[in-house]
Amino acid sequence: MRSFRARASIHSQQFGKNTDTNDFRRAELIARSWFRALKRSNDNEHLATLNDSDTSVFRAARLYFNSLDNSGKRANAEERWKGIRDFFRDMDVADVGSKVLRQFLERRRDEASKRKRSLTASTLHKDLVLIRQVLKAAVLEEWISVLPMFPSVGKIPANPRPWLDQDEWKTLQRKARERIREEGLDARTKKRREELYDFCLFLVHSCCRVDEARRIRVRDCVIKKRPTSKRPYLEMRVVGKTGPRLSIGWSGAALAFKRQVERFDLKADDLLFREHHRDSFRELLIAAGLRTDAFGFQRNLKSLRSTALMMRIKQNPRINLKLLADNAGTSVAMLDAFYLKRLRVDLAVDELV
Repeated sequence: MRSFRARASIHSQQFGKNTDTNDFRRAELIARSWFRALKRSNDNEHLATLNDSDTSVFRAARLYFNSLDNSGKRANAEERWKGIRDFFRDMDVADVGSKVLRQFLERRRDEASKRKRSLTASTLHKDLVLIRQVLKAAVLEEWISVLPMFPSVGKIPANPRPWLDQDEWKTLQRKARERIREEGLDARTKKRREELYDFCLFLVHSCCRVDEARRIRVRDCVIKKRPTSKRPYLEMRVVGKTGPRLSIGWSGAALAFKRQVERFDLKADDLLFREHHRDSFRELLIAAGLRTDAFGFQRNLKSLRSTALMMRIKQNPRINLKLLADNAGTSVAMLDAFYLKRLRVDLAVDELV
């Protein structure tokens, strides 16, 4: 039987694995799991060689991650570190100065250019913030006495996340359903589009961040009903960058959850969503003519969280913002400074006209 074979390159070393299956979806899952284990093993081997006299950036990063008791913050920091660590591998913290940091920024920009990907000043700023935290861990251990001067990444423009209004959201849903019903689709593509539709529905009806939704497992969700309403709601245990929380999703989140479980016969420990959908959602936005909003800002998968918050606020302008912020794992200050930045006048039209 012919089967798919996975290949990986880690620090110039080549690795391979036979997945022993000719089913692409199963082979992909096996390959991803194998690659994650391979990366962990590679890093653990490197970590095992470190001793108390080691003052490398790699060890400082481990100390910083271990200081984060919030699992969500640690997961986010470690995920961002993956794109940074290769540059600083085997480098001592004392060697990280302003010149090295400028070289790091140049490397990041060059890599993005080669891959024909955009790299914003905001992304580079977040990278430098993480590096600063790692070096602070080295300062606390007295490996270095002061932090280096950090270079500027350029002006970071104010960019409130664009959302979809009610009509645009309906248009997006309609286009997603049309794409599911297209003739000539193979079974795999159809299932991916069905999951994309439910992933969108889940995000808009739960206020979850994209990565929060991707980490949710079947056991974390319970469909419930209120005595005064026939519509179900979804009670979720969510782990995000602000820590674990209990969150409530609308009926659409409950529907998406139910369909996903039935579609893939998911078990309690299974992840609710199997795909990332970042690229496929961009294709959906383009197909629906909704890639940019009226201000010219480009939408992406994260726009659905903004859509969820805006819908709840616009449907009830006097909503308790503290409860909404707690449910979404953010703060009232963030709602005011980021999500509500372009909505204030729209909400006050009755008082202005």
